[in-house]
Amino acid sequence: MAVGSYEDEFYQEANNLKWRIAWYVLLLPILIGIIATFLLFLASKVMTDPIHKMITVIRKVKQGRFDEQVPVNSHDEIGELALAFNRMTRILKKNQELEATLAQHGKMASLGVLSSGVAHEINNPLGVILGYAGHLEKKVDQDDPNYAFIHEIKRESKRCKKIVQNLLSYSRTPRPILEPTEINRLLSQIIDFAGNHSDLFKINVIENFSNDIPKISADMDQLRQVTINLLLNAASASAEGGEIRVSTSLENDQYVRIEFSDDGEGISEENQEKIFEPFFTTKTKGTGLGLAITKQIIEMHQGEIFIDSEIGKGTTVVIRLPLTREEY
Repeated sequence: MAVGSYEDEFYQEANNLKWRIAWYVLLLPILIGIIATFLLFLASKVMTDPIHKMITVIRKVKQGRFDEQVPVNSHDEIGELALAFNRMTRILKKNQELEATLAQHGKMASLGVLSSGVAHEINNPLGVILGYAGHLEKKVDQDDPNYAFIHEIKRESKRCKKIVQNLLSYSRTPRPILEPTEINRLLSQIIDFAGNHSDLFKINVIENFSNDIPKISADMDQLRQVTINLLLNAASASAEGGEIRVSTSLENDQYVRIEFSDDGEGISEENQEKIFEPFFTTKTKGTGLGLAITKQIIEMHQGEIFIDSEIGKGTTVVIRLPLTREEY
């Protein structure tokens, strides 16, 4: 029995197998290459993205923006490097603040020397002028045309004396004498006392104190000066029958937050940047040293003070005092 077949039929399966092998041999490197490229891209993204972000933050810090922080998304070497860099920027920021404080203290020292001389040279003549003006005021009848001039001399001399005294207070603000202080109790006492001031007769002062405020180390006399100054400022900006809201709260378990809010005329954005500068004032009879002294006292308590105000809607002054002081 004989069996026959065509040659093409005999090699058909072998040819098919050969082409399949050739196709797999070509396809496999391409597939491996695609997978390797994807893995390489993923690895480079995982490795380089944090580095690029860090470089971006480094450039901002180089420009003096020490508030910038590198996001920490891992616990590997890159994460440790980011933590170390963030710690370094916080130290640089603190050093910058210390340098600014030292520069300010240097200015205050120079101003103190100048103020002592000015006070010595001006206070005595002012005392003489006030004495003679008061004597003449008693001698001259109120119907006399000269009475108004004498009264004006006396009033403006008192204003000059107040400016000199405030200048001395600003340049010679003593270091705070710290003692455990209950902020809510202190504020309540000051509000009761300040309520007798003529500027606060027709103003309603509302207290909103948090009950979880712990004692902090503070100078009660200096905080009393700060509170009275802010209350009188709020009263002068408020209309008759207005409200002043004084509130306290605990912020992030690190700070005591004190807010003084009024519904007065508000402060323009341009003036908000200058409000704490010495001798800057929007009052016709102000000396411009009240808020400067207030800021100085708060900073000596290692605290912060800032203003949020809008024309026609009122002003809020915020004070943040640390629960725990840092020793430098």
